[in-house]
Amino acid sequence: MDGSLANQHVQTDLRDFLAAVDEGGELKTVSGAHWDKEIGAVTEVLYREKVDRSPLLLFDDVPGYEKGFRCLYGMLGSPLRLALGMGLDPEQSGDRRAMLDAYRTRIKQYEPIPPKMVTEAPILENIDRDDDVDLTKFPVPVHHEKDGGRYIGTACGVITKDPDTGRVNVGTYRVMLNGKNIATSYISNGKQGRIQRDKYLKEGKRCPMVIVVGIDPATYIAARYTLADHIPELDWAGGLSGAPLECVEGEVTGLPFPARSELVLEGWVSPDETALEGPFGEWTGYYAGAAKEEPVIHIERVYYRNDPILTCAASQKPPHSHLFERCFIRSAGLLDSLEGAGIPDVKGVWVHQAGSGRTFVAVAIKQRYFGHANQVGLVASQVNPVGYVGRYIVVVDDDIDPTDINDVIWAMGTRSDPKRDFTILDRTWSSRLDTMVFDDKLYNSRVVIDACIPYEHIDDFPEVAMTSPELAKEMRAKFPDVFD
Repeated sequence: MDGSLANQHVQTDLRDFLAAVDEGGELKTVSGAHWDKEIGAVTEVLYREKVDRSPLLLFDDVPGYEKGFRCLYGMLGSPLRLALGMGLDPEQSGDRRAMLDAYRTRIKQYEPIPPKMVTEAPILENIDRDDDVDLTKFPVPVHHEKDGGRYIGTACGVITKDPDTGRVNVGTYRVMLNGKNIATSYISNGKQGRIQRDKYLKEGKRCPMVIVVGIDPATYIAARYTLADHIPELDWAGGLSGAPLECVEGEVTGLPFPARSELVLEGWVSPDETALEGPFGEWTGYYAGAAKEEPVIHIERVYYRNDPILTCAASQKPPHSHLFERCFIRSAGLLDSLEGAGIPDVKGVWVHQAGSGRTFVAVAIKQRYFGHANQVGLVASQVNPVGYVGRYIVVVDDDIDPTDINDVIWAMGTRSDPKRDFTILDRTWSSRLDTMVFDDKLYNSRVVIDACIPYEHIDDFPEVAMTSPELAKEMRAKFPDVFD
């Protein structure tokens, strides 16, 4: 790999990011795939075969659409691309724990920086207003074969503003195209965007909303990260990149959005109009939640760059094209939450891909006292991001690599007893996307598994049968051809 890649900054322009990805050998342009199911199917089949070794896919020459109107999948779907997007050294991309440590070291060194408002920007190259708005001019995909429609918002940023505090929120919520200038969005209960939106609607007021359909890596990472209510995502993205994020003020809502976005929709959520939204292939790997009525979003402005790129994400049964960054970002968020709760000696975490980036979590600790493992597991089960639709939380000793599913299951099978070490919690936070929720009571249960060596036997537990690091190093040096 070219050494120049090692000094990348956090990417606030998707096109700069694509150039860096291309330099790293992970950009693949696909011509001629149809928007109706083919784009999503190509992406799924490839990622199921190659997982996080798959390239970033840029679909062009979409039948029926202008050349240059493109769709992108897998933006941060490999260790290299995630490192490039976050400004980390790509040489670290082979080690998940090293990447997590480097990332968390980085974010601890900055303070959020408010956006810088500008009046000239790439996103203003084209503006469609009012009756000229026609969202069908863009190659919006049907991502899965049984989706209820075309989803224009998947790897996106939905921007809302709290009417009480003025806090601007950016979250990633699915947005379905219902007509040339109307859409609907499903936002799970308890999410910040849902809380803000419902404050307007319950008062009979329309809610201002901006949907960034072609999003830059820094803003996308911020939208995916679970932040405290008092930290605006646009400020956080600025802090991550080390400079104010340049933003434009929307003509009709006044909401800010990044100046180097590719495609942005601006409008209002109606307090009294609904339309059918869904079903959609969701992060669980199922068409979960069925189709339901959701408030209509009236789009009054569409801003887009010349040759715009729609950033897309199609969740499927794991693995899929945006699962790696989901697991990484949520793992970092969980470490933040545990640290904020004052839990000592947490040595690592991983939100596993096989658990769809939510339902199976491993936390490694250095045991310090009786009850330490259970304490960590119980706290982890309720804090962000695991608090929402969590299922299994496994606590392991620090000699176990929490990113290695084989290591974690081995610890479960040899260091835990189901009768003694399983703690079941009930009436915890869930969603209608949860495949095990069958009514309108959005609760689930979850289990904390203490897979640590019993603290009373920490000094006399059987020794692990494994080649020592010293002998392993000696053998690698003595027989280099074997390890090539």
